[in-house]
Amino acid sequence: MKKYFSLFRYEMKTILKEPMNLFMVFYPFLMLFLTGFLLPAILERTADPDAPATRITLLISFVITLAIGGYASGVLLGFSLLENKDEKTLLNIAVSPVRVSGYTLFKILYCFVIGIISNLVLLGGMILIAKDSYVIGTPLGPIGLLDPFGWGEVLVFSVVSGMFGPTIGLILPMIAKNKIEGFALMKSGGIIVMIPALALLPAFQDGKQYLLGIVPIFWPVKALLNLSLGSVNPADLNYWGYMAIAAGYQVLIAFVCFRIFIKKIELR
Repeated sequence: MKKYFSLFRYEMKTILKEPMNLFMVFYPFLMLFLTGFLLPAILERTADPDAPATRITLLISFVITLAIGGYASGVLLGFSLLENKDEKTLLNIAVSPVRVSGYTLFKILYCFVIGIISNLVLLGGMILIAKDSYVIGTPLGPIGLLDPFGWGEVLVFSVVSGMFGPTIGLILPMIAKNKIEGFALMKSGGIIVMIPALALLPAFQDGKQYLLGIVPIFWPVKALLNLSLGSVNPADLNYWGYMAIAAGYQVLIAFVCFRIFIKKIELR
């Protein structure tokens, strides 16, 4: 256990000295400011609350807020592993008692915890500071997007969505050769967090919504989106159905990526 405490201190020092890693740690707080304070303030001063454009803007912002927490922790993990590759840290770890597989699992675990905290900050923070701002007009009357959520739903979502971090974090160093390529992939890969927003389109309201399920973050976001909008579409699963698929799918992907990553660097 002592060796893992030493590793944790080393990892925290690495995060604090690397600007990109430090930025990703505080990224959820920045997003909370943008989506919880800035965007509602701009819409309140410049747009009609009942206009379709306002409704669409709030919905897209809501979906991105749900999807970004796990992605941010995944980027943090991915860059950390790429840094280990660039600095040949893994070669030193290979001959230590921890071993590369144990070290990688340790990094996955603490980035998973960061992902949970990020989601709690984003979704929980939105509920605390912007609940009255995320209200959209519908033919049946106004709907508060954040009204249906209790802290139980917030916690379950945070844990399940946090699993997206290890998935992204292991895929990134598998594809990128160094941190420069990783940065390019991070920028282009950001489109992934927009894919769950496609579930808002009429074309994806029926069974075709499951085509979006190839992206793991779709499942937990869709669960909260249905709960938020009070969806009664017969093609939808219940809340726990989406969450169960999300958890199982992400664990499977992370396990496969972990095995490939360890095999690819040819270290045991």
